[in-house]
Amino acid sequence: MDCLQLPIPPLPQFVTVGHSVWRPGNQHFERNFPMYDLLLVVKGTFYITEDDTPYSIGAGNLLLLEPGRTHFGHRPCTEDSEIYWIHFYHPLPATPIASQQIPWTSILEPGTDADFLPRRQSLFLPKWAPFDPKPLLPVLRDMLDIQRKLNMENATRLHGLLVRLLEQLQQLTVQAAKPSRSLKLSRELEAFLTRFVKEPFSSESLEEAFHFNPEYLSRCLKKHTGKTPVQYIRHLKVEEAKRLLAASDMPVPVVAESIGIDDYNYFIRLFRETAGQTPGEYRRSRQGLS
Repeated sequence: MDCLQLPIPPLPQFVTVGHSVWRPGNQHFERNFPMYDLLLVVKGTFYITEDDTPYSIGAGNLLLLEPGRTHFGHRPCTEDSEIYWIHFYHPLPATPIASQQIPWTSILEPGTDADFLPRRQSLFLPKWAPFDPKPLLPVLRDMLDIQRKLNMENATRLHGLLVRLLEQLQQLTVQAAKPSRSLKLSRELEAFLTRFVKEPFSSESLEEAFHFNPEYLSRCLKKHTGKTPVQYIRHLKVEEAKRLLAASDMPVPVVAESIGIDDYNYFIRLFRETAGQTPGEYRRSRQGLS
């Protein structure tokens, strides 16, 4: 499936939503504007060309038209064609990507108290795809109803519904990406390392558990998470240490022991390298202590 990768934040911004039935003989006019135009057809067929690429959007299919590209109807509807459409704006350029190339399991570092700006992530939307109208229609109808009765109280909900709808569309790209053998191994390896995170690590234990060469397993994990097994274990340990430091008064040496690190100095060094703070500084920032 062809997809578009949109950098977030910021999230896409709602402009308008509509619903109409195009009669036989109706044909879309030519247009080029700086917004995304999401077309969701629930009945009939809609004929749209974007630049030089023609699309026939049948019932149960969607097309995401891109800003700055010219689109027009290349032939009229031949039957009653029911369509929902949403215009939304996003200020950053999108990147084409195939659903099979999206690194869904790559680990993202969460924001911290030391951050002054949100960390960059991505939203992935299908360019053209089949969809099940059943879960989407309630959201679309809610959006239409709010827009008809728009006021200061419900405007925020309209923007929230757009994000909810786009999240549902992103799931179409997730479902289209068939797991490869390397992805399956990566997920199994993630679960294994999480389960035995407090145990001493050895490449021999991986070979014994998975019956694959440890170097191959490491490549699989690195491909889909961006981390080797050792790096992944360190990530798990530090994240658990953060949780314990923020939620308890457990002494720092005890925190280190509880996550399977006996060398206190190594724990301090690892935590500082990963979190950018010492454990004590992190605890004070999370618990509001001076």
